[in-house]
Amino acid sequence: MKDLARDYGLAFAAIWTGVWCFTGVLTYGAIELGGVDAVALVAKADSLSGYDFSSKIDPTYGKIGVAVIINELFEPLRFPFTVSITKPIVDTFRNRTSIMNK
Repeated sequence: MKDLARDYGLAFAAIWTGVWCFTGVLTYGAIELGGVDAVALVAKADSLSGYDFSSKIDPTYGKIGVAVIINELFEPLRFPFTVSITKPIVDTFRNRTSIMNK
């Protein structure tokens, strides 16, 4: 892991952020297209926790919040995927740069 951070730190952060945004947009799109009632999901969480957030939440912001939470649940899949694609992507860009500099 230290080697990954040392060799690909900034590139890894950029790739991970891009993958995070991509899965976030896909998650929000699935919620939107699937007609998921985010306020109902928040109300279900309210019944389990004893809080009353569902009456105070805007449906659009509720969908965004649910998408962010679901997107975070994808992290155990997203992290190894990002680790596995970082080296090939960086190597591809390094090879292109070295070819262009010749």
